[in-house]
Amino acid sequence: MNKKTILKIVKYIASLGFAFGILYLLFKNQDPVQLVKEIQKVDGKWVLLSMVFGGWAYVSRGLRWIVLIDALGYKSSKLNSISAVSVGYFTNMFIPRAGEISRCTALNQVEKVPVDKLFGTILIERVIDFVFLISLIFLTVVLKFNDIFKFYTTLQAQQTESTGNDKLFMLLGILVGGGVLFYFAKKWLKKSKFYEKVLSFIDGLKEGFKSIKNMKRKSAFWFQTFSIWIMYFLMTYICFFCMDETSHLTASDGLFLLVLGGIGMVIPTPGGVGSYHAIVMIGLSVLGVGTVFLGEGGDPTNPALLFPTIVHVAQTLVAIIMGSVGLLVLFLSKKKSNVAS
Repeated sequence: MNKKTILKIVKYIASLGFAFGILYLLFKNQDPVQLVKEIQKVDGKWVLLSMVFGGWAYVSRGLRWIVLIDALGYKSSKLNSISAVSVGYFTNMFIPRAGEISRCTALNQVEKVPVDKLFGTILIERVIDFVFLISLIFLTVVLKFNDIFKFYTTLQAQQTESTGNDKLFMLLGILVGGGVLFYFAKKWLKKSKFYEKVLSFIDGLKEGFKSIKNMKRKSAFWFQTFSIWIMYFLMTYICFFCMDETSHLTASDGLFLLVLGGIGMVIPTPGGVGSYHAIVMIGLSVLGVGTVFLGEGGDPTNPALLFPTIVHVAQTLVAIIMGSVGLLVLFLSKKKSNVAS
C-alpha cells in the first residue's frame, strides 16, 4: 500500500470520526422518543418543496457547466452534464471534496471531454461561487449586524459557562483541530509524487480559465448562477414553515442561516454532517429558536437542532436520488455510445 492510498484512508477515517464526534456531542442528551414525536409534527409538504429546490440547484449547475464546456469547444448533452454534477454531490456524501474528481471523470467517460480542461471549468465555478458567498456574507452583515454580533458574543460567553457549555467549545475545538489536521495532510501531500502529477495539469487548467472569456452565452451562465443561489436560499427558507418554532422567521433570517450553513458545509466532514448541524443550531439560538447546549439538563427536543437535521436529511435524500439517477443515466449513455461506435 503506497503513501497516496494510506493518506486517503487516514483522511477518510479522520473525516468520519470528525463528523460522528460532533453528532455525538449534539445528540447525546436528546430524548429519542420525544425527538420522534417532534419529527412527526413536521409539515412534510414544505420539506418536499425544499427537496425540489435542492434538485433544481443541481439542474442549474449542470446547465451552467455546459456553457463553460461549450466555451472550450466541446459539447455535452444537458442530461449527461446534470447527471455528472449529481454524481459529484453523491460522492461528496462519502468522501469530502472528491465530488469534483468523480464529476469530471464521469462526464469524460461519456462525452470524451479532457479531464484537465473540465477541472479548469470547475475552478472557475468555485471562484464565481466564492464571490457570491462573500457577497452574501456582506449583505448578511448589513441586514443582520445585531444578530451576527450576538452570535459572536454567544460563542464568547460559553467560555465562562459551566460543564455543558464547555462541551460546545470542545466541539469548536474539534472543528479547528480537524482543519489543522487536513492542513498538515495537504503539506505532506505536496512532498509526494501526486503533487508532481498535479503540476502536469496546470496547462490544461489555464486553458480552462480562458473559457470564461470565450463564453458565447454569458447571459445563460449568469442566469444559472443566480438560479443556483436562489435555490440554495429557498431550500433553507421554505423549511421554516415546516415547524411552528421557526415559522415566524423572515427572509433575512433565511439568508443569515444560508451563510452559516455554507460555512458549515466547507468544513471537511462527509456532506457537512455534524458541522452543518452545529453552526446552524447556534445561529437559530441567536434568532431566539431553541438553545445552545451540549451538556446535561438541556432541552431534550431542541428545535434549534431539529431544524438543521430536517434540512440536512432532506438534502441528503436529494443527493441520493439525483446521484442514483445520474449514475443510471451515465451508464446507459456510455453503453449507447459503445454500441454506436
